[in-house]
Parts: sequence; structure tokens; C-alpha cells
Amino acid sequence: MEEIGKAQQKVIARLIRQWISSDANRRQLRQLLDLPTDPDMPSEHRSLLDELDRKLNQ
Repeated sequence: MEEIGKAQQKVIARLIRQWISSDANRRQLRQLLDLPTDPDMPSEHRSLLDELDRKLNQ
């Protein structure tokens, strides 16, 4: 795979920031990219995120 240049990286970063500006897009991106929950996050915060995900998937 070909490396991308600094200018392309900046464009991609700007687009991703735009995509995550709304809650719906942020949630979809997290699911799409299969982003893990921060392991250092307190369990109470992790459980709140889990609860929000359950509510959104109902």
C-alpha cells in the first residue's frame, strides 16, 4: 500500500473531525472502526457508555 503525504493526512484528519462532529456520526464511526473502550477508563464510565449503546440499539 502506498504511503500518503502530509497534505493528504491533514485532509483526512479534517474530514474525520467533521464526521465526528455529530453524535450519530461519532457512534457510527466508533462501530465501523471497532474502536475499543479506553482500558484506563473507570468502570463506572465504561458502564455508562455501555448503557448508552444499549439504549441506542433498542
